[in-house]
Amino acid sequence: MRNTLHVTTALVVTGMATALTPPEVPVLGPAPASAQIERVYHPMYLPAQHNWQFRAQYPALDRLFAAFDYGHGVLYETLYTRPDAPVALLEEEIYRHLVHDVLRNPPRMHMPERSFMPRYARLVPLAKEMFEWSHILHRQAYDILADDRIVDKDTAMEELLDYYLSSPLAFTDVPKGMAIMDEQYFSKEFRQQYPKFNGLIWAYHWLQVAVHEPFLLYDTAEERQTATKALLARFWQMLEDPPAALPSEMPMTAAIAPEFTERFPRFAAIFDNLHMMHDVISDILVSDQVEDKRAEIYRQADLFRDPEAMAVSHEEWIAMAIAHGLDAQGGPAVGILPPAPTLDPAPHHHEHHHPEHEHPEHEHPAAEPEPVETDTLAARHRAMALILELLEDEHVRQRIHAAPELRAAWEAEGVQEHLAMMRRMHEGPEHEAHPEPMPDSPGMLRAMAFILQLLADPQVQHRIHAVPEYRSAWEDPAVQAHVQRMRRMHGGGHDH
Repeated sequence: MRNTLHVTTALVVTGMATALTPPEVPVLGPAPASAQIERVYHPMYLPAQHNWQFRAQYPALDRLFAAFDYGHGVLYETLYTRPDAPVALLEEEIYRHLVHDVLRNPPRMHMPERSFMPRYARLVPLAKEMFEWSHILHRQAYDILADDRIVDKDTAMEELLDYYLSSPLAFTDVPKGMAIMDEQYFSKEFRQQYPKFNGLIWAYHWLQVAVHEPFLLYDTAEERQTATKALLARFWQMLEDPPAALPSEMPMTAAIAPEFTERFPRFAAIFDNLHMMHDVISDILVSDQVEDKRAEIYRQADLFRDPEAMAVSHEEWIAMAIAHGLDAQGGPAVGILPPAPTLDPAPHHHEHHHPEHEHPEHEHPAAEPEPVETDTLAARHRAMALILELLEDEHVRQRIHAAPELRAAWEAEGVQEHLAMMRRMHEGPEHEAHPEPMPDSPGMLRAMAFILQLLADPQVQHRIHAVPEYRSAWEDPAVQAHVQRMRRMHGGGHDH
C-alpha cells in the first residue's frame, strides 16, 4: 500500500488563533470551544500514468462533472448564507443559471471549491475535504477504466481503493441503509421544498454513476464513445421537463450500473454513501430543526466514515436499489428506451438553446427521418420473435435467475401462462390472424411488466447488442414502435 500524500490546510474557524494544533495531529471533528484553528489534510492524486486519461478522451463529460461540483457548492453556499431567501431563488433563478449557462458552457477545469463556496468551506472544512477526496477517487477510477493501456484493471482499481481508504477522510466502503438519508429528524426537507433542484442533483448523480458502465460492457473505443454520447443525450433529456423528467428517487449504483457494482462493489458502496451524504447535508442546511449546522454535519461525517453506523448487508443494499425502481432513478446506463439520440444537444455558449430556430431560411436543414412503420400485427410478430429468442438465450436466462427483480417477475402468477400463449401464437401458421390480447388480465399485465423489465436490463441490452441477429431485430423501427406501445399500455395509456 502506498503512503497517502497530504497537504495540511489550516482554516480559521472563529476569531484569531490563540493556540495552534500540532501539525502532526489532525483534527477530524468539530474543534472544542477553546480551539480557534481546525486542521484538515487535503489529499492529493495517486501518482499514476493513467491520470487525466478520462479528461483527454471524454472532455465533454469531464467538463460537465466540473460543473456538477460547482452546482453542489453553489447550493450549499446559498442554503447556508441565505436561509431566509425565497424558494424561487434556488428553484428558478439559480436553477435556470446552472442549466442554461453553466451546464451548457462548463468550466474546462475543476475549480477550487473555496472559490465558490467560501463561507460553507469555512463552516465545515472536514466535510468539504471528504467530498473532494471522494471526487478524486471517482476521477481516478474513470481514468483507470478509460485507459486501454491498463490490462489488469482489477489490480489498478484495488491499488486506488487502498490509497483512498488510507486517508481518515474516506467514506466507508460498507453500504449504508436508506434510513441515514430518509429517517433522521431533518430528513427529506430539502427535496420537499426544492423538488426541481433536488431532481437536478439526482440527475448529476445518475450521470456520474452511469458513465462507469460503457467501459465494462463495450470492447472498442468507438463503442464506448457512442455509449457515452448516448448518456449525455439522456442527461439532457432529463432536463427538458423539470421536475417530471428528472429522477424521483436517488440513483443508486447497483441499479444504474449493475456491471460496475458486481465487479467493484466497494467502489459502488462508497459512491452511494457519498451521494447520500450530499442529500443529508442539503437537508441539514435547509432544516429549521437543526440549530447547530456545523455540529450536525460533523456528526453525519462520523456516521458516513463508520463502517458499522446505520449499515446494511450487501444483499440488503442491492435489494434496496432494485426496490426503488430503475425508471424512477433515471433509467439504465445502456439500452435506454426509446433509443436516445447519440449527440449531445447542448450548445457551448451562454445563449438559450432553441433547436427549432437553428436553420436560417437560406440553409437546408437535415433530411427528416423516415416515418416509423405503423405498429401492425406483423410488427408485433417481429417483436414477439425477438422476445421469445431472448427467453431461450442461455445468457439471458442466467441473468433472469441472477437478478432478484427479474426472477420475481418471471415467477409471478400468470406470467409463464401468458408467455406460453405467446409461443403458441408465434409458432402457429395463423399468427397474424390473432389480434393481440387486451391487457385486461393480471397475467397479461405481469407478463408485459416482466418483458419491459427484461428489455431494459443493462446486461440483457449488452447481450442484444453483442448478437448480430438480436441487434438487427432490436433496431427494426417497427419493433421499437411496438416496444414503445407496450410501455404506454403498461403505463396506463391503453391505445388499442
